[in-house]
Amino acid sequence: MGRIDARSLASRPVLATSRQFLAAAVAIVVVGYAAIFAARWDFTSIDHISAILAIGALLYSFRIMDTQRMVAEQAIRRDELLSQFAVFVLFLAFYSLTAGSDTNPYNAHVRQAVAFIHGHTYIDAPNYIEHAQLGPYSYQLHPPLPAILLMPFAAIWGLNTNQNYFAIVVGALDLALAWRVLGRFRLTLNARKWLTVFFGAGTIIWYETIDGSSWAVSMTVAVMITLLALDEVFDQGRPAVVGLFAGIAALARYDLAFVWPVYAALLLFWRRRSILQMFWFIPGCALAGIAYIAFNFARYHSIFDQGVASYLSTTPESGKALFAIRWLPNNLFTLFFMAPRIDTKWPFIYPTFGGQSILTTSPAFLLAFKPSWRRCIVDLVAAGALLSATPVLFYVGNGATQFGTRHFVHVFPWVLLLMALGYRRMDQLSRVLITVSVCLLAWGVYCIRFYGLPA
Repeated sequence: MGRIDARSLASRPVLATSRQFLAAAVAIVVVGYAAIFAARWDFTSIDHISAILAIGALLYSFRIMDTQRMVAEQAIRRDELLSQFAVFVLFLAFYSLTAGSDTNPYNAHVRQAVAFIHGHTYIDAPNYIEHAQLGPYSYQLHPPLPAILLMPFAAIWGLNTNQNYFAIVVGALDLALAWRVLGRFRLTLNARKWLTVFFGAGTIIWYETIDGSSWAVSMTVAVMITLLALDEVFDQGRPAVVGLFAGIAALARYDLAFVWPVYAALLLFWRRRSILQMFWFIPGCALAGIAYIAFNFARYHSIFDQGVASYLSTTPESGKALFAIRWLPNNLFTLFFMAPRIDTKWPFIYPTFGGQSILTTSPAFLLAFKPSWRRCIVDLVAAGALLSATPVLFYVGNGATQFGTRHFVHVFPWVLLLMALGYRRMDQLSRVLITVSVCLLAWGVYCIRFYGLPA
């Protein structure tokens, strides 16, 4: 059995890495439980599950043999997989204990899952849930993938299925996958940790995960599948698998169909796959397209999704074009310039009801401009970020009631890749920007949790 050099050892997770994550999870559990007891709040089932997982996994990790200086492929794979599980446990505890015990009533995906189980596409939609009303039937406005993933749970608990719990688990999976994808780049272990913390606690993925609303779940599921697709691109690069995940991602967020050509370009020009191999990329995208058309036809007897247009016809936006260049200035303003609200009462600075720019929630996204734009891979990843953002830049609404810019969450994995491409080691400025981002998100979550979103 050979040895690995110091640089390789420093760049990959070892058993101690997983123990650090699990110890952090236990610390979050202790602090979270103490705060809940002190405030006399209610515990939730997922609080207890995350606590059991954190404590149990940490204790079990001390029964595993430390293979820090072994180069055996099996040991390296074990340490990597264990670190991914540890990141999942860490963020499961973090999200569950910062989510509170409230259940979000906007559970359109659960209602759609129940409808699928009963063999139809219309849902039982109360007035407070956005839906398209066609005759006697109500149809939800969101893509179908989250509902499909919820079907096993809805088959057991029906409309009592807790969509918030599902959102928290998906959010934790997002971070485990982000950690996994970052491991495909030439990052030091320290840089990989910092970028993972930023992605999970320094972006509005934190807020969207604990919010658990219908729109939020669509976003976090889209992030999960996008990360699976990107992980395959930077791992084995099998066109069939990339095409499958790329297609499925578009069933969580339709905008992501725009990045299919970018996946193909990454496989062709960066992974050097042949034209013949690239034919295997097509079936996954084609199946997603067929599913999209079938879902629309079953509801609207049209190959196109008419739900949002039908819903907006009953609102003040009636008669307005869904996509137009005249909506670009307002969406750009929301994305880059919309500031928080200042007041004379504590906590003095509040999130703005209609959104808040990424520069005032996650300034560390500026690090995406660090990589060299002369590299083909950087240009392709940047194209993926731009194309996935393009539809919402021209959309009639900016996201409405929100913290940050929720319409752009599905773009975050591409921007994270740009940040990873600009680093090997983490510098001081990057640490400062990431720390500031985490503090801004913590402030926003705190304000909304205790004071709501002021109009």
